[in-house]
Amino acid sequence: MQVKALKSDFVKSVLTLMTGTAIAQLIAYLIYPFLTRIYSTADMGELGVYTRLVAFIAAFATARYELTLPLAKQDHHAFSLYRLSFRISLLSLSTILVVGLIYYLLKPYDLSNYVFLIIVVLSSYIMVWINLGTSWSIRKKSFRQISIQRVVNALSVNGLRLFFGLVHLGSFGLVLGSLLGSFASIFVFIRTFVSEKKTFYPTKDIKRFRILAKEYKSFPTVNLPHVLMDLGVDLLIAMFVITYYGKGVFGSYSHAYLMLRLPLLFFGQSIGQVFFNKCSEMVNKQQDIYPLVKKTVRTLFLIAIIPFTILFFYGAPIFEFVFGKQWVESGKIAEILAPALLLNFLVSPISTLALILSKQKIMFGIGLLVAVLQCICFGVLPIAFSILMKLGILSTQFSDFEFILGLNSFVLTIIFGIVLIMYLYFARTKSLNT
Repeated sequence: MQVKALKSDFVKSVLTLMTGTAIAQLIAYLIYPFLTRIYSTADMGELGVYTRLVAFIAAFATARYELTLPLAKQDHHAFSLYRLSFRISLLSLSTILVVGLIYYLLKPYDLSNYVFLIIVVLSSYIMVWINLGTSWSIRKKSFRQISIQRVVNALSVNGLRLFFGLVHLGSFGLVLGSLLGSFASIFVFIRTFVSEKKTFYPTKDIKRFRILAKEYKSFPTVNLPHVLMDLGVDLLIAMFVITYYGKGVFGSYSHAYLMLRLPLLFFGQSIGQVFFNKCSEMVNKQQDIYPLVKKTVRTLFLIAIIPFTILFFYGAPIFEFVFGKQWVESGKIAEILAPALLLNFLVSPISTLALILSKQKIMFGIGLLVAVLQCICFGVLPIAFSILMKLGILSTQFSDFEFILGLNSFVLTIIFGIVLIMYLYFARTKSLNT
């Protein structure tokens, strides 16, 4: 009876989230073929750098305390952590803004630098609202609210990007559309926060904040460095690819990566957020979590195997047909990325097990290994291969971006496979000890 109830609650929650997510991703899929015919690969490359920078700063801004909201045993503790995260983010983002302004004041005047700085800081603040609002909604099982935010975000962001593209604003239109559209989507979370403040009367007890911060210190001390490392590597890869191969190639790579990540955003993120809530609840009640983990992985595999297999064999013609002739290279890149991102699709939704079971240090070590290997692939190998080609030791094919990317994809496929096995082992071990 307990297993049946578990399945019913889990499936119902996932379907609630996926309904909104499906609409949001459908909007993105319908508009992107128009965007790729309006914007160049270089424009998409600049958007890719912007989104990676905002993600990095937003993660740093809250010190990852937003992830504690579903884990806290009492609602008033969770809401105190909500407010603590906001205080930390305001301090962090204000510091970044001041430092950035001082830096640009020491350089020759360029208005675009100040505009970019302000847009990035504002975008990061909006991302903080989204991350915190989502975590609180997961705790309260308000999955419909998350769905509404995603639909509004997809409609407003992509609609504004399309409009700004039609008036020929170039890459600035992509960035501005992202900022304004995301801002429009956070009001559902702001309204909830204001309402909850009346229920959980704001405390000025600094001591309570300190106790809660100390209780969950593993998030800023272990999880934050791990996440910043992952996001920092994404930024470094962007810089390496732009430096060695140009903005156009990075735009093709960024677009392919985004399109292959959409299934993760569509299905995986919804399943992962419900999984986080359910698994945290089961661990607090000392229940067996292995059946839930195994069922989640099996469901993800059945969802992903067909679309990723099709993209592996036919990525180039599909991308050319859907997005236009200038995106054939992006389709070839999608073919190369498919195996690694298939396994990433299986791993990401259950990665919160590291938080729930206090395995962050182990995962940090693996993340560090992945970061080093990726930096070698994209940052060191192009230079090394170039030198060896000049010496006549290697042929020119080794300097191609697709070769470097293929090597990186092969390494990631192996590592993600190992990580998946480790998560299943952690869940199994926990179950045996329950």
